[in-house]
Amino acid sequence: MSDTDLRRIKILLIDDEPFIRLTIRQILVQIGIPPSNLYDAGDVKAGLAETLRVRPSLVLCDIHMPGDDGFAYVAKVHSAPIPEVAGIPVVMLTSDSGEEAVLTAKDHKVAGYLVKPVSIAAVKKSIERALKVTLP
Repeated sequence: MSDTDLRRIKILLIDDEPFIRLTIRQILVQIGIPPSNLYDAGDVKAGLAETLRVRPSLVLCDIHMPGDDGFAYVAKVHSAPIPEVAGIPVVMLTSDSGEEAVLTAKDHKVAGYLVKPVSIAAVKKSIERALKVTLP
């Protein structure tokens, strides 16, 4: 994948912790995603609004947040009447490595599951799998 292709990838990060959003943003920039292609939201409601506005290539979403959880977000996106939105891959980004959460994620057909804290390599690999690309 060339730098030009990297500039086409838009990533939305949904997490209620500002520090996590900042940390993941820094990781994504290190991978080569332009800062101008990174979007974030602090909860599911804002995440859904950004999803419709931005039409990201990929979403990294926390599970446990105040209000609706990440699984509610995935269900709403996958059932969206707009095919372009319904097909957006979602990678869960969570500190919950419990069997129930992992199985629920699998049932929701998420594109990946990352357990915090994450490494640059793990984030990169997850993006490559979800988008079926090879990053430089």
